[in-house]
Amino acid sequence: MADPRPANDSAPVRPSLFDRALGAARPASRPPVPADPPPQPAERPRPDRAALILALAIVAAPLLTLAGATLMTAHVRRETRTLTERSAPAVAARTERDRGRAALAMAWNAPTLGATVEAIARALPEDAALLRVERNTGPLTIDVAAPDPDRALSALRRDPALGGLRAVAQSRADGDGRMRITLEQPR
Repeated sequence: MADPRPANDSAPVRPSLFDRALGAARPASRPPVPADPPPQPAERPRPDRAALILALAIVAAPLLTLAGATLMTAHVRRETRTLTERSAPAVAARTERDRGRAALAMAWNAPTLGATVEAIARALPEDAALLRVERNTGPLTIDVAAPDPDRALSALRRDPALGGLRAVAQSRADGDGRMRITLEQPR
């Protein structure tokens, strides 16, 4: 092999950095080491009791909390169901009493049916006819027949007592060319 040095180089030849690193990485020739006898099984160290108790507490705390919450929820639901069953008759009686009071208050405070019919008769135009007036515990319902429904509605709405009337249905009356209008006034 040719010498890599130029002819005029008088420097001593030393191993390259790569050669030195390779030499350092190779194990030095040493005498063979006798094989170690197989290791004796060592006693396993005993686990730390405090660490085990702490780990058990960390795992058990959420589980105990969940179990306690589940038991408390079941208990509260049983109590609620029992109280609901016990109070159901009283609640039903109170609801019925409130309904009765509301019906009495409406009947007491609402104008009588005779006064309502008079107010309707005064407000209706001459060519309109009153067909039906009904008042239950709910709304006042009126059926009117008129040739011009808009004129009849505007005449009824001019009266303050009948101002809340709203048309809920219109249909053609039989043969005479008039319209049948159903009005309701909620209470």
